[in-house]
Amino acid sequence: MAQQQQMEAKLIGKIIEEIINSNENKITFKRYMEMALYYPDLGYYTKDREKIGKKADFYTSSSVGSVFGQTISKVLAELVSYVEDQEYRIIEIGGGNGRFARDVLAELKLKEPDIYSQLTYFMIETSPYHIKLQEEYLSEHLDHVQWISQLEELGDSLKGVIFSNELVDAFPVHMVKKVNGDLKEIYVTWNHDEAVFEEVIGELSNQALSNYFIEQRIDLKEGQTSEINLNAIEWIQAVGKKLQQGYVMTIDYGHPAEELYASNRHNGTLMCYHQHLANDNPFQHVGDQDITTHVNFTALEKYGEQVGLQTILLDTQGNFLIRSGILEYLIPVQNFEERDLFQDQALKINRAIRQLITPGEMGDTFKVMLQQKGMQEKEYQFMKPAWEKYPF
Repeated sequence: MAQQQQMEAKLIGKIIEEIINSNENKITFKRYMEMALYYPDLGYYTKDREKIGKKADFYTSSSVGSVFGQTISKVLAELVSYVEDQEYRIIEIGGGNGRFARDVLAELKLKEPDIYSQLTYFMIETSPYHIKLQEEYLSEHLDHVQWISQLEELGDSLKGVIFSNELVDAFPVHMVKKVNGDLKEIYVTWNHDEAVFEEVIGELSNQALSNYFIEQRIDLKEGQTSEINLNAIEWIQAVGKKLQQGYVMTIDYGHPAEELYASNRHNGTLMCYHQHLANDNPFQHVGDQDITTHVNFTALEKYGEQVGLQTILLDTQGNFLIRSGILEYLIPVQNFEERDLFQDQALKINRAIRQLITPGEMGDTFKVMLQQKGMQEKEYQFMKPAWEKYPF
């Protein structure tokens, strides 16, 4: 605990120093979020700290159970089989502790040995801490895994499937607010008297912020606060430019623009997570809590199109997983009253499936977007109606 407090104090000092050295004694919220999450060795994602799981701050779909990766493996196997290349490539960006990759590779080895034997699974990761965790989870598949630090290492004629799960929501965002009919930006300053970070309103730091809403025909209501994720645009366009042929699969929580920026979201979507408790205060637990915002899938589609990415699917995670065969992993349960509710493996798997697909939980909060480039039209198995797979 003392070490965490020391690291937090050191990071706060770094942020204050940057504020003091700025021209107007303030930095954009984007810069504050960037430092809180990614400052070398001190930020939330860069420090040696467990983040996912029961003893950490939040759960991901892959941490709920292996059935998530097992189900997605079927989709990935189908997609890579359509890419015209001598070998199969799956590239995961932001793979966390490596559990998803392990579940995918284990299922491919079991169910698709021909694909597994020719597959290279690339993990794009810069954190030594996460690489160590990934190596432990993937110890049985090291002959099929390569670690790289950036997409550029794969060259300019990339073929394969690029996958991410809960990546874009953690990109630093600009915060904006409609004030007296004009779009303003929210900055962060340091109140020396109160010894706290505070928000202040100023002019836009980047004209792209104004263009962002104009291009998507979004008009905030008076007093409405929201987030603009310019990094998401840079990311999807960088991915699209590198990809010569293949697919981009993005799983994250978010909405199309018209829903994301609707007036009922008057205060935006920013949330923080610390020890499985949610809050909306990014100025506490600095460097020791996750800070996220919902993803604008309209932006990923629109700006992806500019670099040749065609969106072929945008659906809820629940619908997608059902069509992809997740119900095949359900285990019939008999003598329910005699089973241990917490330790019984069949009950655990069935609970995980329910959590992943149920509306109100992960089933509709998370969306799945699939984009393709250089591919011909296919009759994808995971896009067929669920009743064709499960004739109830």
